[in-house]
Amino acid sequence: MHPKLSTRGLAKRYGAVNALLPTDLDVLPGELLTLLGPSGSGKTTLLQMLAGLVEPTGGQLFIDGKDATDLPAGERGIGMVFQSYALFPHMTVAENVGYPLRMRRRKPAEIDADVASALAMVKMDAFGARYPRELSGGQQQRIALARCFVYRPGIILLDEPLGALDKNLREHMQGEIRSLHRELGATFIYVTHDQDEALSLSDRVCLMNDARIEQIGSPRDLYDRPVSRFAANFIGQSNLLDGRVDAGGFVWRDRKLAVADAGANSLPKASLMVRPEVVQVVPAEQGILQGTVRELVFQGSDIKLIASLPGGEEFSARVSCKTPHPQVGEAVGLSWDPQHAVVLSR
Repeated sequence: MHPKLSTRGLAKRYGAVNALLPTDLDVLPGELLTLLGPSGSGKTTLLQMLAGLVEPTGGQLFIDGKDATDLPAGERGIGMVFQSYALFPHMTVAENVGYPLRMRRRKPAEIDADVASALAMVKMDAFGARYPRELSGGQQQRIALARCFVYRPGIILLDEPLGALDKNLREHMQGEIRSLHRELGATFIYVTHDQDEALSLSDRVCLMNDARIEQIGSPRDLYDRPVSRFAANFIGQSNLLDGRVDAGGFVWRDRKLAVADAGANSLPKASLMVRPEVVQVVPAEQGILQGTVRELVFQGSDIKLIASLPGGEEFSARVSCKTPHPQVGEAVGLSWDPQHAVVLSR
């Protein structure tokens, strides 16, 4: 399958500052790809260059195999949804949604039919005569989505579109976006700094850090097999032990811990990642590691147990609220299946 959109060495500099280092990226037709990362990681700069809002200082952009690097924004066949909604306050909902069609000189009857269809798609068909000031934040967000979807662009860019919504509404709108993505069949490129949003929405996640791509893959790939300490820390919660790899095992404080993927090479510096949910709390003498329970944090369906190791490091596990568990101050063992431990070389 040929990519819908590709970049080759696409880069942006502002004076001496690299906003985006040379970047190669392929996005497949119909894919929902999320650009995830902290502020300053380069994700919004990349999105704006794809949209034609920012001119690159190097590299190329291809859409459907054709060089679109210098193509004006309005000729790229790309729709964009902004976090600020950017609705026209003097226009009704229907007029806002119909605006892209009027700019394309579509016939009035076609505009009315397509606006009605787009509003129904986001469940706002009863609000066409209202003005943006008469809508809630969530309703305004739906109108911004409808305005983008109404002319059926092949690529839709979404720049933190749910950032202004509360938690419950965010989760609801995530479901709406997934449904709309399936219905439209368009290629979505979605920017967020929220890891949960990225994991729940995406076909693939492009994790960015320091103006470059850190790792790209399915949500499960990034969660189960991060390639670096940054990836392990940014996505989900992680226990990280610093040590080295020697003869196929991970060495921590002169103890060799069994792992499944250490490989044959020795590494003088490496880290071992173990997710809290795979850690089993056992009697102290039976654990791979021994520690003392320092804190218990109630998290609804389970409890986060935080243990202090002999060297002062923290190591956490999840235990059920509904079964007996150790109390603060008790000695515990911490164990896990070596298949679930990941060696990180950087």
